[in-house]
Amino acid sequence: MTTEKNAADRTTSTESDRVLLLIGHEQNRELLVDLLAASYDVVVGEGGTDVEEPFDLCIVDETLFSRCRDRLEDRKDDERTTFLPYLLVSSEESSVRNPMTWQYVDEVVTTPVAKAVLTARIDGLLERRQLSVALAREKEQSEQRFRTLFETGPDPVFVLDSGGHIRAVNEAFRTLTRLESGDVTGKRFEEIDAFPPETAATLTEPHDGNPVTVSYVTPDGETRYAEVNTAYTPENREPGEIIGVLRDVTERRRHERQLERQNRRLDEFASMLAHELRNPLGIAQMYLGMAKRGEKAAFDQITDALDRMETMIDTLLDLARRGEAVDDTKQINLGAVAEEAWRAVETTNATLNCAGGESLVADADRLGVVFENLFQNAVEHGGPEVVVEVDSYDDGFYVADDGPGIDADQQEIIFERGYSAADDRVGIGLTIVRRISEAHGWRVEVGESDTGGARFDISGVEFR
Repeated sequence: MTTEKNAADRTTSTESDRVLLLIGHEQNRELLVDLLAASYDVVVGEGGTDVEEPFDLCIVDETLFSRCRDRLEDRKDDERTTFLPYLLVSSEESSVRNPMTWQYVDEVVTTPVAKAVLTARIDGLLERRQLSVALAREKEQSEQRFRTLFETGPDPVFVLDSGGHIRAVNEAFRTLTRLESGDVTGKRFEEIDAFPPETAATLTEPHDGNPVTVSYVTPDGETRYAEVNTAYTPENREPGEIIGVLRDVTERRRHERQLERQNRRLDEFASMLAHELRNPLGIAQMYLGMAKRGEKAAFDQITDALDRMETMIDTLLDLARRGEAVDDTKQINLGAVAEEAWRAVETTNATLNCAGGESLVADADRLGVVFENLFQNAVEHGGPEVVVEVDSYDDGFYVADDGPGIDADQQEIIFERGYSAADDRVGIGLTIVRRISEAHGWRVEVGESDTGGARFDISGVEFR
């Protein structure tokens, strides 16, 4: 070997580079040690267990390559994630230089070789080795970051194979299902109790990047809703894995539905207001014409019409704003709420017999509105001396009167908005009764009382 370049001039290597020399020719081995020792951590081996020790480059001659071939090939195979270079030192006519050798040998130098050529080959191989190790380390760090994000993310995440079987889930998914990884891995979604059949089918289908909403059941038996986003890995959409994220949207869904109901109520309010105001407005306009002609008594009729319009507006606003709202539930006394509501209604000589003293959980203000409307209905249709009875039974209570009752053919429509048997009344009081009752989870029905009057039953109530 000849010397044409000083080792100190090379800047591409690092002191940590370890070179394993497997050179059977003693003189060549000594020359290589002298050449490389100043720049590298040189280890002289014999092709035994030293092949299994850490190194960054193996320089091997044909004799030891043939002798240690199996060990060298196994070591190369073990380094699948990084580039582990082998530099073969041989003669031109060597039998070792054949196509099979190139599967494992990365460079070949033929003796004799100039020092500059050899060091250039070594530096090139070590640069590739360093880049490979850096990329492997970066990949490992990226995978670790992904694993950390995957495992600690707040939303449930799952990974499916091409057959729809679960390959991995994170902690949030295990919390949602109350299952350990071993109980989930390898299963399909339809085998997990938390996911109904229609949800299981949706979760295993591609959605082209568009989120879909599915339902699931918590371990406590509550049905909730989640928005699912799925993506293919790899991105070429060949049969492979699907990764999906579940984000709970139950509260958002409830809020959206509440807004929809409120919008419907506002639409109903506008419709009812236009309908209900038409009659008193027409009356007011008629008497206004009479008043212009000098009939002073017409002013009283105009005032009555305007008062009725004001009452209509207040009642309709209450229905639009709070008809379905149950704001503050607490344990209350049924009889106490009924008696307070009775005092709020103009009942003249009417009589209230209240026997219901049970306690229940309800919104006291809204329940009071129910009683007020039922009492008002009894007085309007039963007369100023009507007798009203309030009492409870196993799962509900009733309000009955001794008035004329309600015809059977009218009992199906009295809860519809705008209905009223009296021409000068706002026909939405019983609509309010129905809506507030349903908001509590109760049912309201109308029938005939023992005295032939009207009886309103509200059932589905839980007494305490």
